[in-house]
Amino acid sequence: MPAVSIIVPIFNGIRYLPAFFESLARAVPPSAELILVDDASTEPVFDALPSDYPVTSIMKLKLAQNQGYSAAVNHGFARASGDILIQLNTDLVLDLRCIDAMLHLIDSTSQVGIVGSKQLFPTTGLVRHIGMAFGRYSHRHIYAGLPADHPLCCKTRPMQIVSGATAAMARTLLNEIGPLDENYYNTQENLDHCLKAHARGFINYTCADSIVYHWVGQSGPARYARAEEGEAYFWSQWVSSRTIDLPRFVDEALDQLLDAHPRLSSYNFEALNLCRSSDDQLLYECLERRWPDCGIRGHTTQAFNSATTKLWLPMELPHWAMSNPSPYVYLVDRLSQLAENRMWFEARHRIVEEEIVLDARAGALTSHELLAL
Repeated sequence: MPAVSIIVPIFNGIRYLPAFFESLARAVPPSAELILVDDASTEPVFDALPSDYPVTSIMKLKLAQNQGYSAAVNHGFARASGDILIQLNTDLVLDLRCIDAMLHLIDSTSQVGIVGSKQLFPTTGLVRHIGMAFGRYSHRHIYAGLPADHPLCCKTRPMQIVSGATAAMARTLLNEIGPLDENYYNTQENLDHCLKAHARGFINYTCADSIVYHWVGQSGPARYARAEEGEAYFWSQWVSSRTIDLPRFVDEALDQLLDAHPRLSSYNFEALNLCRSSDDQLLYECLERRWPDCGIRGHTTQAFNSATTKLWLPMELPHWAMSNPSPYVYLVDRLSQLAENRMWFEARHRIVEEEIVLDARAGALTSHELLAL
């Protein structure tokens, strides 16, 4: 097994550290080198590490000033001796096979770039995402909100970009693409790193066998302090060279849905557009490749003035829409926006046999499947 260095940047978030360290102890190779980088925390974060931790080499670095995620990780990179480098957020709970699965993928795959994990919500067990994709002016978490055992979420696949909550790479790759760009403070630095690898012909992956539970954005109170600045800098660097690949994942989702429910291919669907984002046109294009008249019969009812991320359909739509005899494809930004519509869908199921919900993160479910989540 190649020598492994695990780099953990820490800024406060001490309440999450005991569960993180406990899960890491079960998942880490005993011979791995563990490098903890305290980015000037105001909490005693190193005290959360048990004194009998089962790792041969533990290095604790404490920075005098808070410098942000990129700089903290780069301090770890500079001290690491491993052939494989893995960076981990602290608001994670790692599955037992999380690290081994990433190491196996790097060892068994040629021209592999940066490897990420399948992330699940700790509260629901649903997928937070299994990789990311670019829309027109967005980067989206793919297949978010689907069950963890959904066929789309059990497949290791190449990606342009993967989440940096877990990121594994060979040292040879790091030597080629360089450290994280410290112009990013706490956001977008890993997407930038992925695109640098992609631009040099490396293939990034999300490893479906590497599973983590992610509390999301809880690794420190400064997590989003300069998010807008990081977002602007990211797009200034990559807007002209990234590939809009969201349709690839939407097509895969619709193909899987039709394989599971082939009768839907003959349905006379109408599109019901509830998206707030500009990626709705990408969804329409994918739909029209399967149901050419769907967009022509579509209805756009974008609820820009809704005070909540939930969409309560009886309140958003005219009353006649509930009794429309044609089945709908509901276009939404997130599947979860329609989670509180049992009365609506039960009424619709008395009129039409089945409907489809398609979201801007490439999730596609029948309305019966949505209610079962």
